[in-house]
Amino acid sequence: MLTCNHTLLFICGGVLLSVKIPLVDLPEFVLYFEEYNGYTFIHCDIKVKWTKEVKKKLKEVYKTITDSYSENIFANHEQQDKKHEKFLKMFGFEYLNSFVGKDNKDYDLYVWRR
Repeated sequence: MLTCNHTLLFICGGVLLSVKIPLVDLPEFVLYFEEYNGYTFIHCDIKVKWTKEVKKKLKEVYKTITDSYSENIFANHEQQDKKHEKFLKMFGFEYLNSFVGKDNKDYDLYVWRR
């Protein structure tokens, strides 16, 4: 199973920050939004094996969401996870900055700009 954002309850440096709200729950994946300090974070859980068909469907749903959303969208990323980084870039996210979490792990913050 591929997880688009490994922070299933948006754990930033080991600290639970807020609650995820499911936007789309399909047999293949779930997309969540989470508001934190006025910023919107997105999370994605893939429920099935990653295929071209799953990728196509997720891109279509993601486009529908971003077409109707008027703000930037953020994603938290553990620096060592190269697959996740590739995934973020595939969906148009750009590196914003880096930080060390309270768990002493290195993280990157990515943004999809409106």
